Amino acid sequence: MAPLQGVRVLDLSRLLPGPMCTWYLASLGAEVVRVEAPSGHDYTRSMPPLVQGRSLFFASVNRGKKSVALDVRKPEGRDAFLMLCATADVVVEGFKPGTLARQGLDPAGLVERFEKLIVASITGYGQTGPLADEPGHDLNYLGLVGVTAASLPDEHGVPPTPFPIADVAGGALTAALGIAAAVAGVARGGPGRWLDVSMTEGALAAFGPFLAMAQGEHRAHRPGQEMLTGGLGTYRAYRCADGRILCVGALEPKFWMRMRELAPELPSVPATHELVPVFASRDRDDWVALLTGCCVGPALGATEVSDHPHHVARGAFQDYLGMPLANAPFGWSPSHEVPRVGEHTEELLRPLGVDLEALVASGAGGLG
Repeated sequence: MAPLQGVRVLDLSRLLPGPMCTWYLASLGAEVVRVEAPSGHDYTRSMPPLVQGRSLFFASVNRGKKSVALDVRKPEGRDAFLMLCATADVVVEGFKPGTLARQGLDPAGLVERFEKLIVASITGYGQTGPLADEPGHDLNYLGLVGVTAASLPDEHGVPPTPFPIADVAGGALTAALGIAAAVAGVARGGPGRWLDVSMTEGALAAFGPFLAMAQGEHRAHRPGQEMLTGGLGTYRAYRCADGRILCVGALEPKFWMRMRELAPELPSVPATHELVPVFASRDRDDWVALLTGCCVGPALGATEVSDHPHHVARGAFQDYLGMPLANAPFGWSPSHEVPRVGEHTEELLRPLGVDLEALVASGAGGLG
């Protein structure tokens, strides 16, 4: 049985952090119900590229969910949502602090009304503090915790961000872990609770060990020169003869010794400036084949990833409209189709006694 089988999650969030969090919960067996305005308030539904009119970005983190069309800003929509809350275990939202309270759905009030309910509020800076009401995005959160300054600048001197780390690790995964733990607590007889999930603090926790190293030595970060960011010749990426990139992760001496046995042309002292021309002398995949067992592998391009034999063998991708989409890393509940806005409104609300005709007539609901 899937660990979260029988757990119902109402997802009021949009964009990336909240939907990714609930996608993880769905892959663990939870029934996730997107609650979205009849007009479709999540503009990632139309984010390019589109395949047969459907967004691949949206599909990536919304497979396997249901959708109820409700405008909770209107009394009729709010009342129907509260009826759903009575059947739910978890509510996930990503609005600015105070937004739901102004709509009569204060998270603390929801937990008080439904004593076993878990409400997870995912925000940029948390519910309190001087930045609580400040708008922001992943780049802002990473800047605040030191990640951006510790990244290697590009040719214009601007540090890059490889992908939205604060959204994904700081927000989605932190929230999913907190929710799973809270569900376990309720199952053991504990109360519901309101989880204040700050994407900034989640990113700070992930970056904590690396921040501590620099602080302990009373120095700034050295972009591209730290132990795990390119400062060691045995732990960095190199461009090869075919222009592709090789990832050398021979952090422990035993791996470097093995590499030198297999490739005698490698210098005895693994200084970066000496290694660059050596790795540039062969194609990437030739190095990968030669240095098996040495923590050496390819830096795959976007068009190579889904075809890699390891990912194929593990079933890491799912076909969606002819395109490969990454699966969640849990095998209990596979992802399925992406719901249309309001596709499950009737299925979920009519059994609760909601007057669907009146709801739709008021503009607070839709039937998909």
